[in-house]
Amino acid sequence: MYLATLQYGQKTVYEVRQSCPVDKYNTYKYKTVFNLGENPGDYMEEFDSHIVLFHSDLLAAVSSHTGEDEDDLLEQLLFRFLPHEVQSKIALYHRPDTAKRTPLTSHEKDAIRDQVHIFDRKRLYYLRYGAIDQSRLSNLHEKCCKVLLYQSRDEREYYFREEEKVLNPGEYLQYIYAIFNLQIHFSHSFAPFFPEALAVEEVADHFISEICRLNSDKQFWRGDRSGEYLHSHLQRYLIMFFDFSSTPKSFLHDSARQFRDNHRSFRSPEIRSTIKPERASEIFETPYNELKSMSPEQLNRLYRKKAMQLHPDKGGDHHHFVELTEVYNDLLR
Repeated sequence: MYLATLQYGQKTVYEVRQSCPVDKYNTYKYKTVFNLGENPGDYMEEFDSHIVLFHSDLLAAVSSHTGEDEDDLLEQLLFRFLPHEVQSKIALYHRPDTAKRTPLTSHEKDAIRDQVHIFDRKRLYYLRYGAIDQSRLSNLHEKCCKVLLYQSRDEREYYFREEEKVLNPGEYLQYIYAIFNLQIHFSHSFAPFFPEALAVEEVADHFISEICRLNSDKQFWRGDRSGEYLHSHLQRYLIMFFDFSSTPKSFLHDSARQFRDNHRSFRSPEIRSTIKPERASEIFETPYNELKSMSPEQLNRLYRKKAMQLHPDKGGDHHHFVELTEVYNDLLR
């Protein structure tokens, strides 16, 4: 079971929901177990400053849908609505799960391959490793996907809502860029890891195309949606991108701006030697084609030999020495 948060304008409503299989093809849909209304606190009562008693109707509804201890389950689902004193007591006596972690069974591996969408994998990969470049997505261990098994799309999205709370708004652009794999639309060498340096308008256009594609992906929703509008579960990504992409000025922000400006600024053309190949051959006393085919080490040895002859300090001609150095640098380029 899980807690769903529904927004109706300024009103927020909470529901206890459960994912249920609807066919033999691992398709899951959710059903509402209990509607908590706008204030889940109405269905609980503090007793003796460290215990909460849940309303009998809520207990009966949850009990009829699960074999777990309904009080413990509700404490987990509604933890943030519990009185502060009760939260402190639960946190004090709570112990992390220390059960031995067993390897995935072949059935679980098959279920992961069948049920966990590539978009889910991308989100798990970023949330676990913080990797913008997802070229190594295949390295994501299958155990990371186990938390998504046997769930409706609705339950998975509420899971990701909670996980995404660890992100700070300054990361939203990178997160969106990574999970929608927007780097494939750019050929820049820095595209896999530096989205801030890309043109915002271009990134936005590709993001809109990708989110619309996901919105119509039947494999992603597996029957757990209706309507042609952008699903509410995807609308939060629009908010992340468009409401938080302009972050306060920071070192990263200034670096990105400077990087863009440097690439947009005018650069004078590269200086090329004005000395003709014939004159270069004459100066080095070597055919020009042979000069061009030399390795840097060979060219360097030849240059040193000729520089010892032409250097003014050795009795050579200053103008000829300048010509020699100019041709040498041109050949190195």
